[in-house]
Amino acid sequence: MTGRNALCPCGSGRRYKECHGVSGSDAAEWVERALRELQARDFSAAEASLREAERLAPDDPRIHANLGTVYVRQRRLADAEAPLGRALALDPDNPYVLTLLAHVRQRRCVWEGLSELHAHITGLLDAGSEDAYADFNPFALLAMPTTSRQQLVAGRRFARGLTPASPARRAEVSFAEGERLRIGFTSSDFRSHATVTLMMELWERLDRRRLELFGYGILARDVGPVGQRVERAFEHFGDVSGESVPRIAQRIREDRIAILIDLNGYTRNARPAIFALRPAPIQINAIGFQATLGTPWHDYILTDRFSLPEPLQRFYTERPLYMPHMAFPSDTTRLPAGPPPSRAACGLPEHGFVFCCFNNAYKILPEVFAVWMRLLAAIPGSVLWLLETSAEAKENLRREAHRAGVDPQRLIFAPRVGVGEHVARNATADLFLDTYPYGAHTTANDALLAGLPLLTCVGETLVSRIAGSQLTAIGLPELITESFAGYEAMAVKLATDPGLLKSHRDRLAANRRTAPLFDMTRYARDFEDAMQRIWAEYQSQA
Repeated sequence: MTGRNALCPCGSGRRYKECHGVSGSDAAEWVERALRELQARDFSAAEASLREAERLAPDDPRIHANLGTVYVRQRRLADAEAPLGRALALDPDNPYVLTLLAHVRQRRCVWEGLSELHAHITGLLDAGSEDAYADFNPFALLAMPTTSRQQLVAGRRFARGLTPASPARRAEVSFAEGERLRIGFTSSDFRSHATVTLMMELWERLDRRRLELFGYGILARDVGPVGQRVERAFEHFGDVSGESVPRIAQRIREDRIAILIDLNGYTRNARPAIFALRPAPIQINAIGFQATLGTPWHDYILTDRFSLPEPLQRFYTERPLYMPHMAFPSDTTRLPAGPPPSRAACGLPEHGFVFCCFNNAYKILPEVFAVWMRLLAAIPGSVLWLLETSAEAKENLRREAHRAGVDPQRLIFAPRVGVGEHVARNATADLFLDTYPYGAHTTANDALLAGLPLLTCVGETLVSRIAGSQLTAIGLPELITESFAGYEAMAVKLATDPGLLKSHRDRLAANRRTAPLFDMTRYARDFEDAMQRIWAEYQSQA
């Protein structure tokens, strides 16, 4: 790879000079060298190269921004603060730096100055400011207090940088009488990942008499059991991680894919520029990125009417492809047989109410954490069971608990374990408390599959509504609230009325066998019907 072809680490998929041009040719060469080293995961060399670029152009904010990116990629989040802070001092309205710095603080659970960062970000989004070289990080924005309109602005800005110099012509595909419809799935996450946790059983249940399935892995293949199972689920699977974006797009065209499903969107390791080349007649944003991508080349977003109500369609460049019950599939095979583990085996007290949230730490914002602390104060002997996170984030959460007058030892962290073991242990808790605005998606599915009631608070953004959609599809809409006050009041009610909580748990257990959420045979048929319907509509308009 030559220096001029080095890709920017911000995730845009663009060459570095097209995205974050650096003043001074010598400094730019060092930056491009650093990006090649970063792509090779030689982090120490990348850092050294950026330090040399910094020496040559000490006041270029983009060098400091990329140094912060190198640290973030290594999970050295505290180290990222200084270069990102320096970049922001030099360029206070840089949207990439603002969103990355806010995301870093959310992952660290360092909340000082976070509300000011959020306000700065949303102010720029509302102002519709334009910047020649920097975009907001669209994925990071999902966990910040942003509106659907603001997310649309960010998505469109990011998509702008992916647009080919010459508009790509939509691929043309036709099928002979009796030939199956070809569906492609593109992802970096064909491994032990939340997307696969949801989708595995769907791929295995799809009717091969109706659909022919292709998988395109854009990250090096997983040779472990999960990766092998994924590959067996597809009739055709290609590890395209070593291929260029144009070559991947050409391969998809050569495979005559009718409908191409983007399981990444703007998530980590995505290669969104593939879709800008229009390699399939129909392209769908699905599962991995629950917001609009802001592109003209994604035709649909896979969703349902609770998750994306019709009045909010104006904030999406994609047309909603409504599934009849729930957009997310569920891999029911991941729940192991037999009784759940004991509280003692999970490190929980034998007595007392167990509130639980297994969402990632960056989704825990101060406002919802304050509600949780009030719940612990109101319910004597209760504990909050969270997912294991970094030592720094744990210490910061415990410090925040102490500030709220709650014994930090009432926060208990569950070690990360295999999928089956993790799903099963959900049943040991009493109530799952969702986060806001980025709520539980796969973790909500885990809880409900294990029989654990879940309480959520929904807003207008898609990421806040997924748990509510799942509760609707399992027949427990009473556990959906629309304000923090309602959320807190319902949590207290459930924690202090054992009969009420048991009635919800019993209904969840009964509905588990009959409701749409975990009926994967029904979901597979609905998905097949949706694919054939949109293909027929496309053909009728061609």
